[in-house]
Amino acid sequence: MARNTPIPPPTQPLTDEHVVLRRRQEDDLDAMVAASHDPETLRWLDDPPMDDEIRRTTLSRADEAWRSGRAAPMTIADAATGRAVGTINLTFREEQVASLAYSVFPAYRGQGIAPRAVQLMSEWALGELGVTQLLLEADADNAASIRVAEKCGFQATGKTPVTDADGTVRHRLVFSLTPLM
Repeated sequence: MARNTPIPPPTQPLTDEHVVLRRRQEDDLDAMVAASHDPETLRWLDDPPMDDEIRRTTLSRADEAWRSGRAAPMTIADAATGRAVGTINLTFREEQVASLAYSVFPAYRGQGIAPRAVQLMSEWALGELGVTQLLLEADADNAASIRVAEKCGFQATGKTPVTDADGTVRHRLVFSLTPLM
């Protein structure tokens, strides 16, 4: 059974002084829209590019995800400037099992942002939120995401086939992280 209680915001800012994870805001939308049309982003994520309707409803849908307990969509921002550099989302599959998905905007890739964001979100989920298992999935050909998972201590647990709309079968690796006892 999925979580059905609101997700409380972090008690402390989620930051390592290089990046900060925060609730999405209006100022993030231009960067999110542009990144959603990036060919590399489209290659790895299942979400369609943002159109005017999706942009218009993004913040209200994010707020509803927090209220419903379904997910905690956040912006990855540069800690010094506050500028959006990516997105990260914690989605509950069960009361204490959640998955992570993230994307770093094109101009900011290769700077270590994804591991920093995944580490911050993982610590919050496994600590404050009481998640007992955190999952991360990456396309088997997405070497960068696989490195992020491994760098953040996730362990590979399996592989699942995924069929694209055109009938192409790809494989998605599943990684898991549990609290240290």
